[in-house]
Amino acid sequence: MAIIYKEEEMKVIDAHVHTFPDKIAQKAVGKLQKISGITPATDGTQSDTKRVMAESRVDHSILLNIATSPGQEATINACAVKTCEEKAFTALGSVHFLSEDVESILKEAKAAGLVGIKLHPDYQGFMIDDPRVFPVYEVCASLDLPVVFHAGWDCYSPDLIHATPDRSAAVMKAFPKLKMVLAHFGGLKCWDAVEEYLIGKNVWLDTAMCASYADPVKMRRMMLKHNPQQILFGSDCPWENPTAGISFLCNMDLPSDMVRSILSENAVKLYGLKQEKLF
Repeated sequence: MAIIYKEEEMKVIDAHVHTFPDKIAQKAVGKLQKISGITPATDGTQSDTKRVMAESRVDHSILLNIATSPGQEATINACAVKTCEEKAFTALGSVHFLSEDVESILKEAKAAGLVGIKLHPDYQGFMIDDPRVFPVYEVCASLDLPVVFHAGWDCYSPDLIHATPDRSAAVMKAFPKLKMVLAHFGGLKCWDAVEEYLIGKNVWLDTAMCASYADPVKMRRMMLKHNPQQILFGSDCPWENPTAGISFLCNMDLPSDMVRSILSENAVKLYGLKQEKLF
């Protein structure tokens, strides 16, 4: 598929996508739609997500899964492994910090071929710098497993931000070998603090929901000050249409090599994705 940017064809990997099993998709998306007030771009199923990705000229999607309660990992991660059989998708696993033997869970996820882990401090109930979660960070760092965090504001917890930029920076400093991916460009609705604590540091940032909430002038300035190899394109589909996210990025008039890296190359390198699987 690919898109055209400044007369150059560029492949697109959406590194922040959510789907649900068919039997619960309608209920799950409906519940989240009611909480967020956002009209979803898909019905939450993988088949409808493929349709929207094709319409948006997205070549490959990285699906993020969350273990919302201890012991849920076996089901979540098995589904993620199964999803990876689809050429259109790569799925990350998850772990709950209160589960028994998180080390074994993470080692099994890596051995099964999962290339990263998603944590959601708001949904899972922890501050990002809570020492109770440190064993998860330690194991992920030792296994070279990237960890994607929801960062910043979330409608699920509107009055308490569990991953603020200053707290995220503290984790980054405490675990320098941990490959941290902070979604929503370091912190949804927290971009002044993102610029202060995170820009230019050793952390990956994705663009999920930025088209919906961020000021493009500020976003462009931060992107140009950050390592261009550590920015990932992401939409947060179904909560933002990938077409909107792609347009938001392309309208910033960034250098072509930087946009190419953001749209696909950085995700390929971070997760070790195979070309034959992708395009």
